[in-house]
Amino acid sequence: MNAEQENKESTTPLAKYLQSNDVLLMLYPKDENGYFSESIQQKDEISIYKLIKDKKEYKETLLIFLNTSGGNVYSAVKIMDSLRTKYKKITIAIPQEAKSSGTMMCCGANKLILSPISELGPLDKPMVHPDKETARISALDIVKSIDGMLDTAEERQKMLARGFNEEFGVPIEKSLVLASESTSKLISPMLCREDVKFYNQAKRLLAIAEKYGTELLINYMLKYIDKDKLREKIASMIIRRLVWLYPDHGFAIRRNELKEWFFTIEDSENMECWDELWKEFEKSIENGGRKLIKFMGA
Repeated sequence: MNAEQENKESTTPLAKYLQSNDVLLMLYPKDENGYFSESIQQKDEISIYKLIKDKKEYKETLLIFLNTSGGNVYSAVKIMDSLRTKYKKITIAIPQEAKSSGTMMCCGANKLILSPISELGPLDKPMVHPDKETARISALDIVKSIDGMLDTAEERQKMLARGFNEEFGVPIEKSLVLASESTSKLISPMLCREDVKFYNQAKRLLAIAEKYGTELLINYMLKYIDKDKLREKIASMIIRRLVWLYPDHGFAIRRNELKEWFFTIEDSENMECWDELWKEFEKSIENGGRKLIKFMGA
């Protein structure tokens, strides 16, 4: 490389950005069909912890260039905890998607940079399918299916009790007992012990997502809101939506919707070095399915 080329590279928008910001690449690979072949795992939290320990100098602000379908939620939270030991301000830029545990990481950032095709996703944590050990199912699907069955049973019980009382003159107390017995006989075969076990497991997973997500939003993404009670109320509203209200785990939450949620969002079109970062994303796609986790310039 001659002096002219070296000088040109040192004055690119990305080179200027790196003078005052650290950039951590976290790009997870996809297979030939466009499906992610790797996700956030425990070994990634160890890799990032080691990168931080080995790094000699730190800028005040970190940019995480993140593309992932999600993965281990505990590892995602611990990765953000580790990075917070060195960086007061963390921005996450998403070339295409940061779903599930990637969305959890975004809750712990101060700002997001999103392109028109960037997306986050719901926090209804996936779990092992009760009938297929090799398959995954949304914890929310399990909770909603059983809650729906129980709601239907409750309505049936009320209807039967009213019928016994009004049509046959059975006293209301006795009507309620008869209706309860009839409904129990109907629903018991549908709910075995395994169903209850998976239901309780699913409820715990959703509660974990709520707890971590709320904590990260209050402490970081929504920290700019001065009034504590208001910040907590908005965080609760956002997490309820992320965990409970989307129809599918793969739902794409786009940047315009996130702007309405009080998230701090910058459009990628306004970032001078976005094109250079995008080239890193394109290179990772061509990288033969290998995960890329490293600090730029290191």
